[in-house]
Amino acid sequence: MDDKNEFEDFFVSTSDCTPEKLLSALKAYSEISKKLGSDDPLIFKDLLSGAAGSALFRRSGTAKEAEIFLWLSQVQRYAEIVVSTGEVREFKGLSREVLKDLSRLSLNPENLKQISSYLWQHGVVLVFLPQSSGMRTDGVFFKLQCGTPVVGMTLRYDRYDYFWFTLMHELSHVSIHYDRLDDPHFDCLEDLGEDIVELEANQLAKESFISRSDWRSASVRRHRSEDELLKDAQKFSMHPAVLAGFVRHDSGNYTLFNSVIHEISVKRMISSDA
Repeated sequence: MDDKNEFEDFFVSTSDCTPEKLLSALKAYSEISKKLGSDDPLIFKDLLSGAAGSALFRRSGTAKEAEIFLWLSQVQRYAEIVVSTGEVREFKGLSREVLKDLSRLSLNPENLKQISSYLWQHGVVLVFLPQSSGMRTDGVFFKLQCGTPVVGMTLRYDRYDYFWFTLMHELSHVSIHYDRLDDPHFDCLEDLGEDIVELEANQLAKESFISRSDWRSASVRRHRSEDELLKDAQKFSMHPAVLAGFVRHDSGNYTLFNSVIHEISVKRMISSDA
């Protein structure tokens, strides 16, 4: 591609494309290209249009942020393509009841193959995209200009419990923090700390699987045997791997129920449907 034609397929000047905005986008594009060692004209388009994460990169401009922005822009492009098909319904909110219904899909691992289309029916786009080496991210949530919420997941850990809690954590954000989705919000579930927004999403995600009273009465919390795990999983209508993940986190003992935790490969099931 000739340099002079590099942007001609997509560059359109709009009324809000001020000289300052154009120069800022060009500078950021130049920095990203240097840090990544490659040119991608679509990145310039994302920077100019104010795509999710573009302000983030302009503020810091580090190599790490360049990789994050590149990953995020790819998630956004894919989400826009999905929305353009007309298959995604208008987003009208995610109630607690809907979240509980979605969590019950975890009972059958085969539902992993249709999880994206399930979410389309509720107006949410789910994108799976592996993270780059410079990232430490489990998920991200933001909304497109049309208002459609997007959840991006890296599948950093190939564990059934980790997948489902990450997904429900991000969907809980969409449910209760939709008004904050204008800027992308990244989550690493190992580093959530005591941020009130994260604690709210964590609690709602957990209660989507099991009520507080049921969790308090779960015998597997005290008698950590596989028999108790299976009995409680059946009693509370939970997949054993998901319940095992809660017990491991609650106890701080991540050696518990290893065979149950690693029985299902999320990546293999999702890729087999690709």
